[in-house]
Formats: sequence, C-alpha cells, structure tokens
Amino acid sequence: MASRRAPSRFALLIVGLAALATVLWTVLAATGVLAGLDRATQPPGLVPNSPAAQIWSAFALLTWPGLPYLALLIIAAWAYSRRLRNLALALVLSVVIGWGGVLLAKLLLRTPRPHTPLDVITDAGSSYPSSHLTAATVLGIMVVALVTVTRRRRLVQRWTIAGAIALVVLVGADRLVMNAHWLSDLVGGLLWGTTAAAIALIVADVKILPDNILEPAPATPEIAPDAPKPRCAIIYNPVKVGDMDTFRRHVEYELDSHGYDRPIWLETSEQDPGHQMARVAIRKKVDLVLGAGGDGTVRVICEELAGTGIPFGLIPAGTGNLLARNLGIPLDQARALRVALEGTDRKIDLIRLDVDNGAHTHTFAVMAGIGIDAAIMENTDANLKKAVGSAAYFVSAAQQANHPPLPVTITVDDEEPFRRKASVVLIGNVSSVTGGIELLSGASAEDGELDLLVASPRTPADWARVASRVLTRKKGSEPGLDRLSGRRVSIVADRSDSYQLDGDTEGTGSRLDAEVMPGALTLRME
Repeated sequence: MASRRAPSRFALLIVGLAALATVLWTVLAATGVLAGLDRATQPPGLVPNSPAAQIWSAFALLTWPGLPYLALLIIAAWAYSRRLRNLALALVLSVVIGWGGVLLAKLLLRTPRPHTPLDVITDAGSSYPSSHLTAATVLGIMVVALVTVTRRRRLVQRWTIAGAIALVVLVGADRLVMNAHWLSDLVGGLLWGTTAAAIALIVADVKILPDNILEPAPATPEIAPDAPKPRCAIIYNPVKVGDMDTFRRHVEYELDSHGYDRPIWLETSEQDPGHQMARVAIRKKVDLVLGAGGDGTVRVICEELAGTGIPFGLIPAGTGNLLARNLGIPLDQARALRVALEGTDRKIDLIRLDVDNGAHTHTFAVMAGIGIDAAIMENTDANLKKAVGSAAYFVSAAQQANHPPLPVTITVDDEEPFRRKASVVLIGNVSSVTGGIELLSGASAEDGELDLLVASPRTPADWARVASRVLTRKKGSEPGLDRLSGRRVSIVADRSDSYQLDGDTEGTGSRLDAEVMPGALTLRME
C-alpha cells in the first residue's frame, strides 16, 4: 500500500476551527440564544406570485441540494476516469458528509422554520441547518479544489473562487428573502458545508492550501544563478493517459514549480512501446524520467534505464499497474507525480531474461512466466479488459483451464536440477500479481534475489489445495507447489510454449534463463 502523508498543521487548523465553530454555533442555535438575532434579521417576506417571488422560487428549485450533490458525483466520475482517484474520493466524501450531516442535524434538532407566505417545496422540513447553503458551500469548495488540483490557469482559479463565493451569497440571500430559513440556519449551513468539504479533502489526501499560509513555500527551489536547471523527459502512452491536455498541463505546472527546465515530451507508439523514447532521454542526459503508461510501457522504460542511474518517476496509467501496486507508488495521478518530484531515490532489482540461449533477451521488473499464465495474458480480450479492468484476466483464466501442463527441468543457482510437470511457472521480482493476489509471499525488489513459483497439481483436489495455500499465504510445503529463491534460475521445457513479461505475452520459447540485476534501477519512491 502507498504510504499516506500526514495533513499539514494549517489544514488541520482549518478543519479544527471550522468544526469547533459549527459545534458552538449549533449549540447556540439549539438553545435559543440566537432567537433574538434571527427575529431582528428576518425580512418582511415576498408577495406571493409577484415577479420577485417567482424568480427567487425558481432559483430555490435550481439550487435544491440534490442537484449540486449530483453535479459533484458526476465530477467525481470524471476525475476517477482521469486517474485523479484521491480527488474523486474527496468529491464523493463531501457529498456523503455534507448531506448526511445535515440530515442528521435536522433529525435531532427539528427546529421550526420562520413563517412564510410562499408555498414551495423547498421550504419543507426542519429548519436548521440550511441544506441549500450547505450544498452550495460544498459545491463551491470542491470545484475550487478541482481547478486547483488540475492546475488550471490562475485566472481560471480566481474566476472559479469568485463564482463559488457568488453562488453561496446568492443561495443565502434566496433562503433569507423567501423566509425559508433564519439567519442562524444559514450560518450553520455555511459552517457545516465548509467543515464537510475540509474533512473530505483531508481524508482523501487532496491538498489545495499551502502548509502555512503565513509562510508560503517558495514557488521554486533555490538554484545557484549560473547553475543549469534540471531537465525532465516524460515518456507516455497516449492510449493509456486519456485526457492528455489535463495531464500535460498538470505535469508542466509541477515541473516548473519544482525548478525544472522545459520538459521533453516523448510519445510511445504501437510499434515502439518506449525503447527509442527512453534512449532519447538517456542521450539528452536528463535528470529525471517520468513514465506514464501501462505495465508494458513501464517495463520497457525500466529495461532501458537499467544501470544508468537516472531516476525514474512512475505515474501509473494502465489496468494492472503491477510495479506501482507492489512498491506502494500511488495510483492517483496527482499523488504519483508528487512522489516522482519530491520522493526518495531508491535502488530496486530488475531481472534479465534470456530466451532460447540468447535468441531473445529482456529485462523485467515484476514477473515472467511460461505456460498457462502466458496463455491467459495472450488470450485476454482487450475490449473486455478496457471495460472491466483486471476482471478480464479471470475470464481468460477460465477459458484456459484445459491448457496442458508443461514438463520442465528447473535449476536454481548451483543446486541439483529437478523435474516437474508444471501448470504454472513464475519468476518474480515482487510478490503480487493482478487482483492483488500474492503469489510470491515475501518477495522483494530490494533483496538482491529472484523468486520462483512452480505449481504442478494433478487433480482438482490438488488445484484446490494449491490455490488455498497461495491465497491464504500459508507458509510451508504443499504437494504440487514449489517456492524457491536465488540469484539465477534456468527453466528448460520439453516443448515450446508462450511466455509473458509483466503481463504482456512476448513470444514463445522452450528455455528461460533468468538472473537478478541487484539495484539496477533508480526509482523515485515515497
């Protein structure tokens, strides 16, 4: 799991003050202390059927709380599709906390509304707090968060803030002039809306404020006047990234804020998933490579960067995102980018794989396999994978249930070879595969060793025992299941079969020779 940063003191202060103010104001309203203020600030009311009454009533219907909350859920779906997962979570939480808190308060307090000559559906139910103003406040704050996280231009951000303030003011004025709420109800709604949005942003780890508003961090790090700015190359798969405009604006804003020079953008293609692009970055002697794509793109970048010492910042944009999931790199685009720019450089192992005595040579970071798992990858429907994600692999697995076992001879380091009639042969650098299933419990990309899993069950009962042992992560031996580790492994099959690297089928072969490359890749991590 990706580690989570602690909220800043300033953010906690804002939430604490908003929550405290909400509680104190609610107590004052519930005990009648604010009754005099409410009566003194209550307007005379609108004449029924007058133009003003019709306009304000129509506005009340348009700002009915369900509509702002529905808009937030739609925005959340958009954000999730753009891999802004933390922002999507914050948007959903703001709806749940904002609307849920209002409903609970109304149920507990049951405060009467002021008398109004108007008969509209938006004036029904308990008065405190104003659900209209709560929803408007939550909507305004979360839309400001949206334009901040997606790094819209400052002019857009300023107009968004102005629009959010105008919406809150208009909704408050509407509820007051229609005699739908007391002033205390409106203040309560404003306070609770602010609290709900702030809690949602903190829980989802979405930052829109500086750590300390009194001492804002400098826009760029201090660099000697005559020192060249660091350079970054971004290798991206346009099919996986999706909303390229948002992604590019976000990356360039963050790079500029962190003192980087103008970046180099390198787009992969169907013919080249990243080899030539990574070589360009290496020739340019960049200080950082960002990679945005699926497991195939990430594997190719890792292969090319092996041994160069150039830090690699991974921005997951695929279906499996196996390396990111195993190493705790956030799947949220904004957080992953922050880790790539502010994280720590760590050395991780890669594994070099020779197929058929050097006929093909590859480097991978996650897992390689020959036999049924490669057949599963090869026969996974691309359209189904796009529609349902990792579940498509399980559909393919069911279709490959009759794939014949592969007789193999296996040698680990200098140990004696052993024979198996294997259904699954996996060479791993990390522990988990698609769906979070931990096939190689204890495997680490920083231990200087590779791990091997060989499953050779014969009967359905054997399959059940092996699956149970793997899924429950039980230690110890199990007939039909071998787990080993070492620096080298040789797998010689009696026949040629498909093999896969990090989830992508690469071809066929009958001999796989794998060797760990300790600390070969410099990866930017939390």
